[in-house]
This record gives sequence, C-alpha cells and structure tokens, in this order.
Amino acid sequence: MINTDRKPLIGFFPGFFDIGETYHLIKIAKCYQEQGGKVVIFSHGGDYEYLAKEQGFEIIRMNPIARGPDITKYFLDHGDEDIINLIKEQVSIYQNSGIKALVQTSSYLDCLLSPYVVKVPLISIISGTLAPPYYKENIATYPEFFENYLKRLVPQQIKNRINNWYTLTHKGPITKKFNRIAKKINITKRFNCFHDIILGDHTLFCDDIDFLGINPTIDYPSEDFIGPILSDDFLHSEVSIGDHEIEKHLKRPGKSILLTMGSSKIMKEIFLDILNTLNQTDYNVIATYMDMLTEDEIEKIHDNILLKRFIPNITKFHPRVDLAIIHGGRGTVYNAAYSGKPAIGIPLNGEQQYNIESLSRHGVAKKVSKKFFKKENLLNAIEEIFVNYEKYLENAKILANNLSKPEGDKKATQRIIEITTQNM
Repeated sequence: MINTDRKPLIGFFPGFFDIGETYHLIKIAKCYQEQGGKVVIFSHGGDYEYLAKEQGFEIIRMNPIARGPDITKYFLDHGDEDIINLIKEQVSIYQNSGIKALVQTSSYLDCLLSPYVVKVPLISIISGTLAPPYYKENIATYPEFFENYLKRLVPQQIKNRINNWYTLTHKGPITKKFNRIAKKINITKRFNCFHDIILGDHTLFCDDIDFLGINPTIDYPSEDFIGPILSDDFLHSEVSIGDHEIEKHLKRPGKSILLTMGSSKIMKEIFLDILNTLNQTDYNVIATYMDMLTEDEIEKIHDNILLKRFIPNITKFHPRVDLAIIHGGRGTVYNAAYSGKPAIGIPLNGEQQYNIESLSRHGVAKKVSKKFFKKENLLNAIEEIFVNYEKYLENAKILANNLSKPEGDKKATQRIIEITTQNM
C-alpha cells in the first residue's frame, strides 16, 4: 500500500485565457491542497487568473505574459534560440520553486519541454477525445473545421479513417520543432506526433470512458479516465444563487431553452446568429453570454429572451429547462449530460465536435454545423427534438443515470499522489 502521508509541492499551470482551461486545474489543485499537499500556480496571465487568487494560491508569473491561446503561434513564429531562452527561464523558476511534479493542460506548448530538463514528472490533464484509443478504435470523425464543399463529396468513412491515421502519425511543424529543440537542450525523448507532446509522462483524461464509448488499454487504463470535473460556485463565490429574473422567466408558458456557448470571444459571431434566430421564435430563451459580448453589442431582443452575463449554479439550472443549445466544450457537454435533458450542439473545433457526437451516440443531442450554419438547420433541429421529445427525454435520463459521479478532481488528486509518491 502506498504511503500518502508525504505529499510534495506540486506545480499547476492552468490556461487562464479560457475558463474551461482553468477551473478543472484549480479544482484539482484545491482538492490536492485539502488532502494536505502543497501547491504553487504558474501563470502566463489571462482573464481567469483571478480564480486562482481567490483560492489563495501562490502565483508565479512566467514569460510571455497574457498571450492566451496565441501561445502556439508564439512557439512557431519565434526562433529556436528564443524558445530555448524561455525554457531556460522556466527551468530556473521550476528548480527554485522546488516542485516535484508539474500538472498542466496542453494549452501552453512552450512549457511542455521544461519538465524534461528539470526531471520532474509532467502530468497532463486533457480531454478523453485526445486519448490514442479514441482514434485507434476509429471513433473520431473528420473535423468539420477542415471541410469544404469539395471535400464533402468524399465518403465520410474514408475521411474518418484518414483523420484517425493522420492524427496518430503526422509530425507536422510543431512536432518537428519540438524534436529539434529537445535535441539542442539534450533531452533524449523524441516525439513521434503531436499526441506524444501533449500526453506528457502521465496522462489523466477528464472524461467518463463509457460516455466516450472506448475501451481501456494497458497504456491507458480505466483509472486514468478520472471522469468529468464540473464547474461550481466556489469559482464564483461573489455571485448569489437566487435570480428573480430567471425564476420569473422559467414560469412563462411554453418550451424553455438555455443558450450557453462558453466564454470565448471566438464564439461571439455564432452566438449572435443563434440569438437572432431564436429572437424570431416563441420559445422562452435564457442566454448567458459571459465575456463574449459587451453591453453595447447586445442587439434588441423580444421579451421571450432573457440575457444574463452569468447564470449562477448552472449545473443545477440545466435540468430546469427543456432543451440546451451549447457549443462542445467538455464542461458544457457534461452539464447537459448530467441534466437529463436533450441538447443541440454547435461545435467550434474537432474536440468539441467529438464531445457533441458522444451525446448524439447516446440519443440525447443533435449536431448543427457552425461552418455551414443556416438558421433553418437550427430551427429544424429544435423542432425534431420537441416533436420527439419523450424519446429524447428518456435517452437523456438513461445517460444521466449511467454516468459516473463527477468526481474527476478527487480521482485526479489520488492519481497525482500515487504518481508523485512512486517518484520520491
């Protein structure tokens, strides 16, 4: 039996540019701290850094500051020596901090080589749709992001198989640059594809393995699929739970729809397209826009739509509406899955597409294209669900009852303790 009394100092590196890249690492860090572990947070800056500050964590800033999702572009656009200098800075900070492991997502490519120099375990917390078995079992589909009208003539099965093979074999400019820089700084590890980079030394997947529909393997056992980590109000402690406007809106006669597309400003255009479409219906809509819009960007809407910047305790709010319209972010998808209600997904990228398709395979959701968005397609999807509502509702309740408890933060903490103890 592993002795977990000695819990070393662990570094966490959230992607503070996006709330979905932030809250699960902060929740794991908080859980680890509650188990008696010591935590330090590393940061490139970003809009959601305050969530770590609210929890009282020590924060150490890393260069470059506040580049957000553009860090991949930064990595590719800068020369090897610039990146090597960054790595040297990071190595010095990690060594001075005394961390015994680094836990992070795949958000910041510039920081995925430093742990190999410091010789501390790199523990990646990523989506289960990035697990190699997901591709080896040919579950992943061809990302709509790469589609065009010509490619749509190619049979879907052929595109899917090419996509699965390509994902697990193609090096690309990022992988080639990683290998070149790794060799220059005497890192012996070689990366065969992009997956090798983001998987780290140990990989924990924030997904229910049965929800994904894949099988565990020796390299990716079921215990490494820690399950979902849902957001909750400890991240927004200043917001009260009650909202009289929402309660009043829910009492209106007719079907109710929740529109929630995350916090990224990238989703603004499609959010407004959806909002304008729903503005022409009689459905009772409650839409949360987070940081996507400013007050002057909110267009005139009818009284069937209630706009809220933030909906407190949204995990408990989901079951109270008849239908949710969502993007495919992992947290948003699981909020819908646990609600026991159907959903319509409009994914932004490949990972979100796979998340929505997982809901669809369980007979819970319809997918609507973002790239080829037409208001008629959205309205048809809504009508399809409401006309066959009992079927969708039954499937949604079955899924909600079969999902594992959303305790990914607790399971991740236990695995981190096991991994770091074995390395001590």
